Amino acid sequence: MTSEDIPIVVTKSRLTSDLRAAGIVPGDILCVHTSLSKLGHVIGGPRTVIEALIEAVGEAGTIMMPAYSGDMSDPAEWAHPAVPASMIEEVRREIPGYDPALTPTRGMGTVAELFRQWPGVRRSPHPQSSFSARGKQATELVGEHPLNFRFGLDSPLGKLANLKGKSLLLGAPVDTLSLFYVTQYHIDDIQVEKRKAPVVENGAKRWVSYHDTKYVRGWFSEATKKLVEQEIAKNVRIGTACCVLYDAARTVQTAAEWRVTNGI
Repeated sequence: MTSEDIPIVVTKSRLTSDLRAAGIVPGDILCVHTSLSKLGHVIGGPRTVIEALIEAVGEAGTIMMPAYSGDMSDPAEWAHPAVPASMIEEVRREIPGYDPALTPTRGMGTVAELFRQWPGVRRSPHPQSSFSARGKQATELVGEHPLNFRFGLDSPLGKLANLKGKSLLLGAPVDTLSLFYVTQYHIDDIQVEKRKAPVVENGAKRWVSYHDTKYVRGWFSEATKKLVEQEIAKNVRIGTACCVLYDAARTVQTAAEWRVTNGI
């Protein structure tokens, strides 16, 4: 093994320093999408990443992460993997209802999954697209999460923008930036569709229906380039990862205007 094959060792001190250099300051309200593998050989793994984020924003700040559980949905709509038609009714009966404390994240990575279980973290009540938050503004961000239009103006993401927070792609790809979904609600043409999810209420499971819209991601990369050019977002390096830091309120407003102008 040559020196080039040895992964770069990244400590909590290094991560915290990089976060501060990127523009994260005490008191920030920060929504983070993570990819641990892109950060280098992080000593302590997900725990170290979370501790560095908490230290960077300080006790006056707040960290929020997506805690999605996509399998809290109608199994007839599943595709990865699909449920055989002969088993759909059985799965509907036996799938456990959404419980903020017990339902694991799905496809969010090890950092987000550990964060939702972290002491002092609150998780929003949406069965499919919840967010977890810790810090001064946690209750304001995730204490309520409307069932209808899960990424709407009253969702944790909408509140992040209203509170003048920031969003950070910590090694995660641009197409994971959930903040962009809020722009859908600044555009007149919204296609409404009905969804279902299993929830637990008063100790019993039941299926609830809610309204939502379709979200597309093909424009995220081009929009990010425009935002960087206008200094609303900036490319930064944290650990070994290429990251992007966004001003939440200006990102939603500018990206929505850009979508309207370009018919996206």
